[in-house]
Amino acid sequence: MAEAHNRLMISWVALVFAAIVLTGPLSSSSSGETPEFMQIIEIDSYAKEVHAGESVLYNWTIRNVDSGANLTIEIEASIANEGWTADLSTSSVLLETDELTTITATVHAPLERGDLDSNLTVVFRVYEEGYLVQISSDNAYTEIIGAFASANKVLGYFENPLPDPLDNEWGVFLLDVIIWLAIAFGIAYTMDGIALAMTRRTASMLDDIILGIIRTPALLLVFAYGVVQSLDALHMHIPIGIRDLVLTLYGVVIVLVIFYLAYKLFKQILVYYGKMIAKKTASKIDDVLIPVVEKVGVVVIGIAALGYALNVLSVDLTMFVAGGVVISMVLAYAAQETISNFFSGVFLLLDRPFAEGDMIILSDGDWCDVRRIGLRTTRLYRFSDATMISIPNNKLVNEKIVRVSNVNDPARVNVDVGVGYGSNPNEVRTAITKAIEASPYSLLTRDDRKPLILFDSMGDSALVFKVLCWINDNSKRMAAKDRLIEEIYLKLNEAGIEIPFPQRVVHLKKEEN
Repeated sequence: MAEAHNRLMISWVALVFAAIVLTGPLSSSSSGETPEFMQIIEIDSYAKEVHAGESVLYNWTIRNVDSGANLTIEIEASIANEGWTADLSTSSVLLETDELTTITATVHAPLERGDLDSNLTVVFRVYEEGYLVQISSDNAYTEIIGAFASANKVLGYFENPLPDPLDNEWGVFLLDVIIWLAIAFGIAYTMDGIALAMTRRTASMLDDIILGIIRTPALLLVFAYGVVQSLDALHMHIPIGIRDLVLTLYGVVIVLVIFYLAYKLFKQILVYYGKMIAKKTASKIDDVLIPVVEKVGVVVIGIAALGYALNVLSVDLTMFVAGGVVISMVLAYAAQETISNFFSGVFLLLDRPFAEGDMIILSDGDWCDVRRIGLRTTRLYRFSDATMISIPNNKLVNEKIVRVSNVNDPARVNVDVGVGYGSNPNEVRTAITKAIEASPYSLLTRDDRKPLILFDSMGDSALVFKVLCWINDNSKRMAAKDRLIEEIYLKLNEAGIEIPFPQRVVHLKKEEN
């Protein structure tokens, strides 16, 4: 009985000791702190790229930081991605106090069809005197680049049905190319059917234009993708360098096709409909700006396509960007006059101080007809010598320009009339009034626009009257002035009023001897 009691006591003591040992880490964990017995030191990059069928190494350094005991570390690697495998340099290691060692994991990328990336998980289980005291883990990410990966099957899934001598990877390649070509033409046929159905249902040509634009590029992209995928069957015969070159060229083709689509959509939709809308608007600014936008857009699309293509070819664009900035500054300085004219042209089109077809008077007194307002110069027809002249826009913006035609307020002509000394001013006013009434261009219906006849001055040879007469047609200003002067001359002659010419009276004084 006493022996049984002693055995029971020994068992209870052993259980209590085991509970204390096992619950020691748990109690510290519950307080928010997990004791560290082993330290993982990351000395590598844990995101790498690899070619299909090749391997890559990852390294971890582990260290025993427990000052009082040796540690046994069990290492396990797991990778769930299809086709990928991983090997460890060792599955177990014994570390003495403050000792460290390196663990290596080798990740093998699939050569046959599989996932294009993997996530390796390495788990470290730390034991002290047979008890599990710590579990730590780390990850490594690997991605396949620049290579193919395919099983020797048609489209990667079906067995090769061809007889000898094409019952191999060459037959698979041939069938893949034919199938992808059929898929491309099937897509094109489907798009043609969709375009035909839309044509019948809608009156707009927009959907037909879009389908027509994307039809050929879509056919090219699908077929190019199919050729690249078909080359997977020949991966055993294609060196890695050739694989990289093919995929690089494929990337360049994708970039060029995408920007070709952007160019066609910009040219045939945005620009085309912009011109159509511009024809229906009264403003001329859209007629002038749309061709500029068209040219600038083509240049921008071309530069962007070149930049992306060079980026796919792994060409460093830093020097190109720096050189472009310097060249832009030089061009901006050299073309500052052109830029000034450009913005002045935009101002003329937006602010509209005058429009095409208007008659204007320049600061030097020339009468001109506005024929065309461009983004750099404005073309004018000069009446004085019947010639076409081009004036920079910044000059027109910065000088005084008189707009004669297309003005809401009535225009006015001014005529100076000189009559001989001794003439009766009232008779002169009466004759001039009759001349104004005889002119068909005179505006006589508005009380606020009555003609004015002013006795302006007594000149050297004549009495000067200033005539201010409003006219009923702004565009007939020159004809109105001509007719008014003619009528004044006739009416003054009818009234017997002298119209003098400049003269001087010279008195000679005779000196007596």
